[in-house]
Amino acid sequence: MNLFLNAVSWDWVIILFDDNRQIIDKENISILLQESSLLIDIIDNFLAKNKLKYSEIQNIVVVNWPWSFTWVRTISLVVNTISYIFENVYLTPISFFDLFKNYPIIKASSKRDLFVKNDEKSIIEIISIEDFLKYINFNWIKDIFWEGILWINTINSIDYINFLKEVRLDNKKTIEAYYVKKPNIC
Repeated sequence: MNLFLNAVSWDWVIILFDDNRQIIDKENISILLQESSLLIDIIDNFLAKNKLKYSEIQNIVVVNWPWSFTWVRTISLVVNTISYIFENVYLTPISFFDLFKNYPIIKASSKRDLFVKNDEKSIIEIISIEDFLKYINFNWIKDIFWEGILWINTINSIDYINFLKEVRLDNKKTIEAYYVKKPNIC
């Protein structure tokens, strides 16, 4: 069995899928704040509900960026610890942007700025909320997958079934906390 975990959104998703890439169970979890203390309990409860132990998991596909500096570190710490304790558990880190096929993608970064990826090969840009208004005036934007401040639910925009069929499992034992921008530490 394998787990998929997207905890870099306001709505988290955890999915159990088998080696044939069939979804066994899926749970959407709405989070008001980024309560990092809930992550391990959510995983524990999800496995218990499906009568599974960590030792029965082969791979955790984890969306580990972009999001807040602290939260990206927390996600990496949790899944790295699981992989360290259970030697049969491997990790596959992915970007939130890997979940989509249509571009541009705009993802909340903070209360002041946004992450923008214009196409599959472009680098991630960081733009201010004010500059976002300029983006939406361009004719070439047809679909915007947006989450955060304007609050359009991205859970319904992501085709998890097809994504899980196509994702390549990396089988890493550790992942790094990846940051698109420098931490906002005073």
